[in-house]
Amino acid sequence: MCVMCNYIKTIGKVKSGELTLCTNCHHYHLTFNNIFFEFTKKEYIQFKKYIMHLDTSYWNENYPCPKVKKNIPIPTLQGNLVLLFNQQEIEELKKLLNSKIAKEYQKISVEEIDYSFIQN
Repeated sequence: MCVMCNYIKTIGKVKSGELTLCTNCHHYHLTFNNIFFEFTKKEYIQFKKYIMHLDTSYWNENYPCPKVKKNIPIPTLQGNLVLLFNQQEIEELKKLLNSKIAKEYQKISVEEIDYSFIQN
């Protein structure tokens, strides 16, 4: 993982995550909810292609389980690890992976700010 933030370039941001590129080592960093990925360019392209072609309707139609909030699996190379997402998370992940270089500042609504304000 890159330690010099001077080399980190933000590619995209959504409510649940951020995609950055280290201009020094050329690795992509994807932080999404509580998951962190570090990809080479080839790995990033493969992951993006997999997510973009993921048939979420198949999982939603064939495995609709009200007890399981996240029913769309993403397999990993580690045999005992499968990442689970819901439809909204997959859509947000697709939006993030389709980002071009992020604009410097974008206006957001109050609802998009994930912060619990407590008055003393």
